[in-house]
This record gives sequence, C-alpha cells and structure tokens, in this order.
Amino acid sequence: MKSQRLPDTEFEIMDYLWDQEPPVTTGMVMDKMGRERGWKIQTVVTLFARLTERGFLRVEKGSGRERLFYPIISREEYLRMETESFVERYHKNSFASLLSALHREQLTEGDLDELSQWLENMKEGK
Repeated sequence: MKSQRLPDTEFEIMDYLWDQEPPVTTGMVMDKMGRERGWKIQTVVTLFARLTERGFLRVEKGSGRERLFYPIISREEYLRMETESFVERYHKNSFASLLSALHREQLTEGDLDELSQWLENMKEGK
C-alpha cells in the first residue's frame, strides 16, 4: 500500500476499528463515537467510504442495507508507514537525528533499558 497519512478523524475511526473484532458497521461507530461528537450518520458513512476508497477498509454487503467493514491494514502496519514517513521527511532517514530530538525528552531508566535491549537485538539480527 502506498504510504498515505490519515486525517485525524479517519485515524480515530481506524483506531476504534483496530480495537474491535471485525466486521464493524457504521452503526457501531455512530453509537461509540458519532453521538458524542455530534455527527450525523451520513458523516460516518462518508468517512467509511473515504477509508474504503483509500484502501484502508474492505466492505461486504450485510443483511438488508447494512454494510460490514474489515480493516485491510493493521495498526502496526499503519504506524510503521507513518513513522518511516516522519523519519524520512523530518530527519532525512537519520536514526541519530530522531534520537537526538527525543533526547530532549526525559527518558526513564525503563525507556533506556528498553532501547538498549532493542539495540542489542538489532545487533544480533533478531
């Protein structure tokens, strides 16, 4: 899939879908997210259509007018694409530049241990 960034609202919907057992319906999203955000059902239908057109969801016909939606891309795949794009665009593919930017944040001892373990695993080819 070609890397494409999801707008915030579409990402929120995908984030919800990734936490659900497929299939998901527009009604489920409307019940969980739409009402609290003041969306009309047509807004949810439009967002699902965009996600389907862009290759993030596949749709099947359910009973009656119901449509069943299934994520095509996993959360992990999407986050990897987003991260790779971010590192390429803002850090010129430099891991050192990324870490330098993160260094300004307060890293806990646990964060540093996790990073050390990750680096060790990379060296060993795991």
